[in-house]
Amino acid sequence: MQIDIGVSSTLKVDDNFQLQPTSRGTSTIWDNGLTFGLSSVTGVQDLSLTGSGVLRYGDIPGRSLSGFEDPTVRLRYRLDGVNSQLTLTGRFRHVNREFLDPFQIEQEETNAGAFYAGGGTMTIRNAGLSLVTGINDPVTFTLGVTHDEKDYDATALAANTRLFGNRTDSANATLALKLSPVTSLRFNADYAHYTAEDTPQTDRTTTGYSIGVVQDINPVLVLDAQIGFTEVETDTITGTTRRDGVTGAATLTQTLANGTAFVGVDSTVNQNGTRESFRFGRSLQLPLGNLSASLGGTHSPSGKTYAIAALTYDRQLRSSNVAVSLNRAVSTNNVNEDVLDTRLTVAYGYEINNNSRLDFAVNWGRSESAGIGNAPTIERTSLRAAYSYDLTQDWALTGGVLLRHRSDSSAPGDAQSNSVFLTLDRTFSFRP
Repeated sequence: MQIDIGVSSTLKVDDNFQLQPTSRGTSTIWDNGLTFGLSSVTGVQDLSLTGSGVLRYGDIPGRSLSGFEDPTVRLRYRLDGVNSQLTLTGRFRHVNREFLDPFQIEQEETNAGAFYAGGGTMTIRNAGLSLVTGINDPVTFTLGVTHDEKDYDATALAANTRLFGNRTDSANATLALKLSPVTSLRFNADYAHYTAEDTPQTDRTTTGYSIGVVQDINPVLVLDAQIGFTEVETDTITGTTRRDGVTGAATLTQTLANGTAFVGVDSTVNQNGTRESFRFGRSLQLPLGNLSASLGGTHSPSGKTYAIAALTYDRQLRSSNVAVSLNRAVSTNNVNEDVLDTRLTVAYGYEINNNSRLDFAVNWGRSESAGIGNAPTIERTSLRAAYSYDLTQDWALTGGVLLRHRSDSSAPGDAQSNSVFLTLDRTFSFRP
């Protein structure tokens, strides 16, 4: 068993913390953070429990802050049997939306409107269970269930009408049959129930079934294909609508000397209709790093086609490192709008000596309509530069600047923010 504890204290001064087109004045914020981690790993189980929170004091134009904020708890537990595996997950977070960095959040928070302006609080609760049996047998069964809910307080709901509480319960069952050393079949069933506290009181049920095959064409070429059917039924106060159709996917993967190459197509159905995608990509294992990239297109129910892409690259040198990530994809948000979301991150770090380091990061994101609905076009950019110095083996001091920019087609004027920060932190571990 191992216990990890981290403490930090950050003083930040920002000339437009609320990121409004016209600044209301300078804000001063003092955050004192605490993180806690408990982990235990044995031959048959893996337990991880983490928690964090911030004791915050702030002087923001129009109001002041004082108290404990952003409590976050995460649990993951895995139990391995002789021929089975059980996994449990859980997460809770209650956070002030003004303190969310849209480039440092998880996907579930991205889908919760992290680019949208406005304050208020958001509460996230989710849990999941996964059971796999027959891992070493010709017949393998997998069952997974999840629960996810998001809630907003009155301030957040008043600030942006696109935000509202919602819940999703889902289940997935897969039966895999290994017919031979090179061929396996799978049968899959999906169910999801979504409810929202929006104006039309949306209640949506999605069910899907599919059959798939994995075929080793030769030792270095694998085909993974499936075909199925999906039905989406949406109930609102104005009536019931249904969408259904055939779904499918096929991916051909070639193993090469220094990585893999693939080409794939898929067709999915949701409440807006059918979306088809095509993508090809390559992953490379480089002497000093890794590169993975893909490029393709998505044909949306609106009849338009949009370019999609993904890229991850990292390179480690003797005294520096660089990382680049890009993701561009089409999705459907909670108000049934198709959205094209693009995000780019470039980070560079340089080790000056054994005790000091420079770090630079640029983040850019754009969210825009993908043909269905009237989603606003929102751009967010941030530039961060920091210098870190190890005061002792345990304590580190970091200071720097953060520049932010936001533009929103649904709001007049662009917003710009400039801030400076200074952080003192320490992390230590022990085994009881």
